[in-house]
Amino acid sequence: MPQLVTPGGRGGMGGSPVRAQVLDVGKQPELKGALLSGRLQNLTAPFLYHDPAKQLCLALFPMELGLGEMETQRVIGQMTQTIMRGLPQEAPKAYLLQPKMFFTFQSLIEAIFEADGVTTEMLRKQQEKADLLRDFMRQSDIDAVREIVRKNDDKVDAEMFDLLAASMDANAGQGREQVLQSLVGLQQILIEETTFGKTIGVRMAVLEAFQKDPTRENLLTNLIGAPDAETRESLVAMGRQLLDYAFFQLLTGKIDSAPDQAEKDNLIALRKEVQETRDKVDAASRQMMQGKVQLIQEIVSSKDPLAFAREREGEIDDTLIAVIQANAQEAQKRNDKNTLDALQAVYNIAMQIMSERQPPEVQIIQALLQSKYPDETEKMLTELKDEVDDRFIGVMGRMAEQLAQNDRTDTSAKLTQIMVQARKILPKYDPAEDAEIEGIPESEGGTVPVAEAKREEPEPRASGLIGPDGLIRGSNPPPSGPPPKIEIARR
Repeated sequence: MPQLVTPGGRGGMGGSPVRAQVLDVGKQPELKGALLSGRLQNLTAPFLYHDPAKQLCLALFPMELGLGEMETQRVIGQMTQTIMRGLPQEAPKAYLLQPKMFFTFQSLIEAIFEADGVTTEMLRKQQEKADLLRDFMRQSDIDAVREIVRKNDDKVDAEMFDLLAASMDANAGQGREQVLQSLVGLQQILIEETTFGKTIGVRMAVLEAFQKDPTRENLLTNLIGAPDAETRESLVAMGRQLLDYAFFQLLTGKIDSAPDQAEKDNLIALRKEVQETRDKVDAASRQMMQGKVQLIQEIVSSKDPLAFAREREGEIDDTLIAVIQANAQEAQKRNDKNTLDALQAVYNIAMQIMSERQPPEVQIIQALLQSKYPDETEKMLTELKDEVDDRFIGVMGRMAEQLAQNDRTDTSAKLTQIMVQARKILPKYDPAEDAEIEGIPESEGGTVPVAEAKREEPEPRASGLIGPDGLIRGSNPPPSGPPPKIEIARR
């Protein structure tokens, strides 16, 4: 449960003036995750929560503050005026005139979740799953874990695996290797002992088999042997580039050589399913790409591109970067400087927004890489030693390895040098400080943070869109086929 400090008896009781906080997630997106996960330090009431993308303005004024109506309205007015002064002139402001009032912290948190489509009932069910995961982890030995897992077979579902994955990510980010290994072991037990887990295990095995040998023949073999429609859909999405004329020739050959009519009918049904799933995947991809093109055009044409992009922050992702890159390459071939400059501007905005929502440890590593070695990096590490310990070196090591694998050897070498510095400066990790498993909160009648989707650790990105060799930098390649064209109006 997120923690809140509530000063009592101030304001209208003759004490010192009320000092209110403003949590503006439009300017600091990372505040939302920190608030909902309980990682926001020294949070006091009253405060105002502002999310311009969802036009949310929520005010928390607990009853124990003892504030009168006039004092409450005065404080709210100060906070809303602070927000308004920081908004672009054309941004919507009407919702700020009537902030929603909350008297309990939990009700405000639930309102934030509800705006994301998460109901109170969904939160209650997730709390139950979090409590059950804790029960699993508290068992004294493996046999006891397996026994209680089997007894709760009907409660183990996709949501529990998502919550477990989010907890594994959180503990990996904190360097809690012992807890992480326990969670990995629990995941394996859930796969081995539960009905849903066994389905997941088979699906993982099929997908891994294709990933190890991504050929048309292997894709067809795994599609035929897939246990369910969900697995086949995942295979089609993963192997979309292989679903060409040659693939369907292979499948037709299988149909023609089928030993009996039953198998022939099954293969014919599979061919139809694969074609329909492929078309569905392609249609979704086209729709998504066209949406990104429209977003780029709207950012370019807006009066305040950065403010507009922040309002659409949820749509700023790697796919958008891929569309920008593909169109930038086309513009470069045409020597279209106007379009290239506009795309570069949108790229810079997108990278700024994406950087702001990266995990804190990744932001720190980026800052270290941008600092001069050894003096500036040593100073920064010294300033960090009260905030992080030597577990952070493991995070740097994983990123250095990732950079090397992506042929960014110079950056990887610099990060390795910084790691050597860090070993001399950062304090040793004390296991006694681990009070609980990160990401599976204790139940105290409060709200459970919604498990975030499992994410891969992002690599530091290059600052430029096009390098000196004419190659696009900094993201995954765009989807296959010609990119959706972006028309940039000349001004």
